[in-house]
Amino acid sequence: MRTLLALALLSISTALTALEIPHRIEANYDLQVKGVTLAKVREVFVRDGDQYHIESITKPVGLLALFKPETIVATSEGEIGEHGLLPIKYTHKRAQDSHKNSAAEFDWTRRELIHRDNGGIRQLNLVDGTQDRLSMMYQFVVDPPRGRLEIKLDMSNGSMIEKMHYQVKPEQTITTSFGTMRSYNLISLPLDVPKKSNVWLAVDHNFVPCKVVFTEDGSNSLVQVLTDLKIFP
Repeated sequence: MRTLLALALLSISTALTALEIPHRIEANYDLQVKGVTLAKVREVFVRDGDQYHIESITKPVGLLALFKPETIVATSEGEIGEHGLLPIKYTHKRAQDSHKNSAAEFDWTRRELIHRDNGGIRQLNLVDGTQDRLSMMYQFVVDPPRGRLEIKLDMSNGSMIEKMHYQVKPEQTITTSFGTMRSYNLISLPLDVPKKSNVWLAVDHNFVPCKVVFTEDGSNSLVQVLTDLKIFP
């Protein structure tokens, strides 16, 4: 009897969680360096039951489009589990510099992660909670960081695993061309690492990323800011 009750409660909990996740999210961003927009990014998240698909297309604009007319398409697809997104396949493709293409395959049953890139094929251990470069951002839509002080996870970009560690600062206010929003700020830790990313999640818009700042020592910061957002429940 207790087992049946537990299964019923789990089923209800899973159904309620699914209802809270939008069926479709369309987000547009400017990719900037020193306030100058170099590229436009369009991301589309689609949920179909307990399956998801994300596509991100980056296209250069202005002078960059003349000198480097490169289109980058990244995709992530997988399942939506009890604790968030479970990526199954990730791809990162460039129209011109195909030698920079990469892909990742996640086998959660065998706990295996396969990376494919210009360097060949490699098999790694798959750790619980591992995300790919796209699913990592939309994981917060499915599993918001409410009440957390920090977040730790492994992230695959198809070529390597990066250890992501963030301090969570809730109730920050941020303004982009989309508007002024309440946000959670995820700050890369430790602060003295050469490569880091700071993320702002829009609290009142399903925790969709509204700003991301990529910083690497010796180079200018790359800033991705939200310009338009459509959410379909």
